[in-house]
Amino acid sequence: MRMEQKAMSLNQRGYRPVQIINILITLLLMFGFGYLPPFATLTPVGMKVLGVFIGVIYGYSTCEIIWPSLFAFLAFGLSGYCTMGEAITSMMGQNVVFQSIVSFIAAGALTHYGFGKWFVRWSLSKRLFRGKPLFYTWAFMVIFSLASSVISQISLDILLYMIWVDIADTCGYPKNSSFRYVGMGGILIGTTLGNGLIPFRGWKLGLANTFANVTGVPLNFGLMAVMTAICTVLIMTLYVLASKYVFKVDYSIMKGFDVNKLGEESKTLRPRAKRILVVYLLTTFFVILGNTLTNSSLADFINSTLTVAGAYCLCTALLLVLPSGEGDGKGCIEFNAVKNSAISWPVILMCAVTITVASAVTSEATGVMPWINGIFSPIFAGKSSFFLLAFIIIISLILTNVGSNVAFGTAMIPIVAPFVMQSGMNPQIAGAALIFIINMGIVLPGSSAPAAIYHAHESLPDSRMRFKFPLFGCLCILVVAIPVFALFSLIP
Repeated sequence: MRMEQKAMSLNQRGYRPVQIINILITLLLMFGFGYLPPFATLTPVGMKVLGVFIGVIYGYSTCEIIWPSLFAFLAFGLSGYCTMGEAITSMMGQNVVFQSIVSFIAAGALTHYGFGKWFVRWSLSKRLFRGKPLFYTWAFMVIFSLASSVISQISLDILLYMIWVDIADTCGYPKNSSFRYVGMGGILIGTTLGNGLIPFRGWKLGLANTFANVTGVPLNFGLMAVMTAICTVLIMTLYVLASKYVFKVDYSIMKGFDVNKLGEESKTLRPRAKRILVVYLLTTFFVILGNTLTNSSLADFINSTLTVAGAYCLCTALLLVLPSGEGDGKGCIEFNAVKNSAISWPVILMCAVTITVASAVTSEATGVMPWINGIFSPIFAGKSSFFLLAFIIIISLILTNVGSNVAFGTAMIPIVAPFVMQSGMNPQIAGAALIFIINMGIVLPGSSAPAAIYHAHESLPDSRMRFKFPLFGCLCILVVAIPVFALFSLIP
């Protein structure tokens, strides 16, 4: 009886003081920061939007995701940047939010119907990987990193996170083990690197065209692909090696894992899982085709009419009505069976809030960009080509992790281009470095949609661990990217 009373007493305790402090700081930043006097070129609206951005990042880092997101809706709608209705529409009406929802359903159904366990058994039982967990992890990271150059990163991340959780669960890693954080952090870093290999689509292509217009020298996509692929492989190699020798991840659990523990059902893939996988891969193939066959009617239809979000919506809709092949009279995906485990609402809300507010921070109405320009322009004057290259990489990595990569990338080009031309450096190297690195928003939830999905994942509750590995990934990026791009800049 005393033990029960003690347990009830512990359960009835209120918030700890640190929790109350974090809640108050989050709300004060969201609703109070904007009333401070504007500094430099920032406008009063800019101060309020900046306060919402800082507050929501602080709330996500110290509290949780749901209530800071809902307060962010309110604060953004009251900031004067837009109306409340426009705030809700701009946040929840994004293509990325919708694409995340439909991708979650398809990828979550794959895991629900046993794809993860089948993949674990199939891959770990291969002679090439048997008894070599570190090599297996390296191959997993590198292969999917390079694949991200042509596959939709958001959809790939969602699927790979579910697979990695299955690997960790089936091998018996504890819920708070560094193995889980290292793996999922590595997936975020690797797929983000791969997504920036070649700027042949989306906003990265826009940056490449802008750089060509400003410098008069078009980027050599083939040369950029070589440089960035080398960087990606070296960065992921360094990251995986560090996971064992620096962070002391215990790979012996994976090494000693007996795949027979997965049961007989993991030996073969269920018919409905096969059909889900085929439709999912076909959708990805057509999205890739649309991004490759530029200036074609197919590309116009996929990218402009249907859109990537629409393509994955079609994928999920088809899977809901396509017969399962298991003779049960149901579709490949039974929505009611997978809805609770497939869709992560914290991810959806974090994406909705952070992407919208981060873009608003760097808009013309806030006055942030002139302030940034005024800080960095004097730094480049009279500096050597190596200094310029190193500084471009470092500052691009910092800026893309605190705001919109599109806005900061667009702003950096006219700042650095004249100094690059004056220094005699090959502008193609500088342009490739800037566009590749400005894609690396991985540390803060607001730095990119993939980062928001990573930070909101329910399998990563420890915020300190969640931030540690992307931060280490940034260090790996600097250690590798600066010398690689510098060496290529020496080639005539």
